[in-house]
Amino acid sequence: MNNNSKISPLSICFLSSFLYRSFYIIGLLNLVISIAEGDSIFSIIIGSILGLIILYSYFYLNNKLTKDTIFIKISKSLPKIIADFIIVLLLILLLFVSGFTLYNLSLFVNYNLLNNINILPISVLLIVSVTYLASKGINTITRASGIFIFTFIALVIISIITLINYSDPGNIYPLLTNNFLSIYEGSIYHMILSVTPIFLLLIIPKDRIEDNKKYNRYMVITYIISFVYILINYVLIISILGIKLTSILNYPDIIVLQKVSLLNFVERIEDLLSFKLMFDGFLFLALTTFYIKEGIIHLFKMKPNKKLILLVGLIILIVSIYFKITNIKLVLYFMTLILLIHFILMIFIRKKS
Repeated sequence: MNNNSKISPLSICFLSSFLYRSFYIIGLLNLVISIAEGDSIFSIIIGSILGLIILYSYFYLNNKLTKDTIFIKISKSLPKIIADFIIVLLLILLLFVSGFTLYNLSLFVNYNLLNNINILPISVLLIVSVTYLASKGINTITRASGIFIFTFIALVIISIITLINYSDPGNIYPLLTNNFLSIYEGSIYHMILSVTPIFLLLIIPKDRIEDNKKYNRYMVITYIISFVYILINYVLIISILGIKLTSILNYPDIIVLQKVSLLNFVERIEDLLSFKLMFDGFLFLALTTFYIKEGIIHLFKMKPNKKLILLVGLIILIVSIYFKITNIKLVLYFMTLILLIHFILMIFIRKKS
């Protein structure tokens, strides 16, 4: 497959729909609820609106890339020593974020499907699958997301149709019981962890995208659809479990899915439906693995090497198992730094223009 071939803007948008939800199941939902409690629905709404502002900063950077990747643009816009430092910092931050994602995705699989076995084999299997996908290049990653999206939509429709009978709108109330600062803090966290992963798409040069005029419009539409899905999912969980029970559960989505039956005949299909929750983290890991590999190639002026991506996968696995990061707030700080780096880059690109 030609890794320099054009990429459909629609396939990138399919990938972005999973990136928006990268941290939703592995900590973001619990984090927002722990801060804003019953008013977390307002944090999600405000955070999603603020996220549109960040999305437009992504468009600005993407328009400036032309034939360059984000790493080339950093090297062109900043003195070499500063540019290299920023690229190394980005790669280190993403290694820890990837380690967090792999470890918590493995915990999720263990909790939901394999009933408390050692998570090392799960992590190995996941990182091998991720590395294989990433080794095929960005075209294959975006095409895989196109396949996943239709499976995801089908599973979502089944979940909503079967779960809506269990919902009780009274569980959503009372609202506006917390101060605005808590709601705003939750919204900022939601904004950062939802939108920052999109900046990893800057590894794709602008001239690799088939139709840039449609691209920005598709990205906004995808963002709005993802926001609506998250909001519906949140309301469904809270209306079934209530805010107090949801706040103490690690994976409230799974508890809710255990109520699902298909046409009141097929029971216990939550294991199948829970796969829709894994797609987000899996594709995020594939993209970060590819991104880190491309960053190393740029730093050390290396030729593309399939063994290098195996090394990246191994390092992510070691970080995951050795550090065992479960604190989503630590990852929030990492992602905030990644977001700030891109804003700083925007300033220097504007000066160079």
